[in-house]
Amino acid sequence: MNCYLINATSIDAYWALGHLFLKASGHCECPKYANISQSPIEIFPPQYQITTCACPEIGSFPYTAHGWFHLPEKPESVTVHTASGARQVEVGPFPAELLPDTATPALLTAVPADDEVIGFSPNSWDVDRAISDAVSKLQKLFPAHVNATVTETGVVAVGTPVGIAFLYVRMKQLPGEKHPKRKTP
Repeated sequence: MNCYLINATSIDAYWALGHLFLKASGHCECPKYANISQSPIEIFPPQYQITTCACPEIGSFPYTAHGWFHLPEKPESVTVHTASGARQVEVGPFPAELLPDTATPALLTAVPADDEVIGFSPNSWDVDRAISDAVSKLQKLFPAHVNATVTETGVVAVGTPVGIAFLYVRMKQLPGEKHPKRKTP
């Protein structure tokens, strides 16, 4: 498939709990293929691109594309590549206006406790992916020893036409337990 960069009339970037949400809209020839992806360049913060792929439709049609990307630290801005060049987009906190018909899920605005993490599976219901994300975060907080339990699981799926959808798990590091010493006979 022949894919190429397209322009955007608007690009928004939001960050919450280790994930970046990008949303773009504009006009292109093949809106059903319009998407936002991470550029293969390995730098921090990562760079992104807005593309579509060739199709038999002729004309210019409105599109809206969005995507969730794992990004442990909140950057001030991100670079998004379009057909007219690279654009710097400021990254803000996840706003309630993005989901006008619903309240912003508390999970996106909550600050986890020091011994707690939240793992995500953006755009899917993959519980293994969410648990792996949580364990990875715990290993960074407690590099010597992870001993945790899942305290909550849930699904968030709200908003149209773009909206958000993900499965999450909340994990809590257990306090250090001493194992009883075995008595030798």
